[in-house]
Amino acid sequence: MNDVFGYVAYGDNEVYHFGALLSALKLLYHCPHAKIIVATDRPELFRPYPVETMTITAGQKELMSFGWRYHFGIKAACLIEILNRADRLIFMDSDHYPYLDPTRGFRQITPIRSFMRKCEGRHRRYPVLSGKGVKIGDYTLTGDEPMWQSGILGIHRANISALTKAYAAMLAVRELTNTDAPEQFCIGVALSRNELAVSRHHLPVSDYNTRGKKALASPRVLQFFEMYSDAPIAEQIRRAGWYRLWRTPMDLWRQRDRWSF
Repeated sequence: MNDVFGYVAYGDNEVYHFGALLSALKLLYHCPHAKIIVATDRPELFRPYPVETMTITAGQKELMSFGWRYHFGIKAACLIEILNRADRLIFMDSDHYPYLDPTRGFRQITPIRSFMRKCEGRHRRYPVLSGKGVKIGDYTLTGDEPMWQSGILGIHRANISALTKAYAAMLAVRELTNTDAPEQFCIGVALSRNELAVSRHHLPVSDYNTRGKKALASPRVLQFFEMYSDAPIAEQIRRAGWYRLWRTPMDLWRQRDRWSF
């Protein structure tokens, strides 16, 4: 079975690129034989490391984003391309990272069962989809479907067609709802239809996807490579293993006045 871990990193924010790289190094610390594919518009950053890169060109980004009308379309299209190179895929956003070996998660992935980060319930803006005739495959969206968060995705190659149908609906959902979430919404719906099932993940993976967490973790991501980028790759992997991106009680105390934690 060709089991693959995947990341997508593009754009001008260096934290996205170095965050994906640091997450991959943490993964290699806990699982030295992991196969990792990174779809990126900066392949030169990843080439020295034991990961496979899939280059995203400027032209591809424009096409994948529906002419720059929805940039998360790039992530969705890259997921399809990475899955074409795998039998089972565990994808993580660049602000997610493993703290133990997550490979047992592959056993939860089957042709009819996928997992995502978590179910966020129904989105208050999505009932606007009712009666608009937007379809994912042969299913017409109502806007009452639950939203699944896609920071983590475990999926089988058999569901490439479901991802493709989800991708085809994203721009219409974006234009009707004026939200950033159509990518994860459409994927969650597609993986829940026609006898497919999606559930919450149970991987040993943490994240820094809130403003409070990012305030601490983002500078530390960049600091890691400022300190260790000249070290041998094996040494970088060793140091990445337990490099701290989480908040201590003192960090939480310092952030006590933040409105977004």
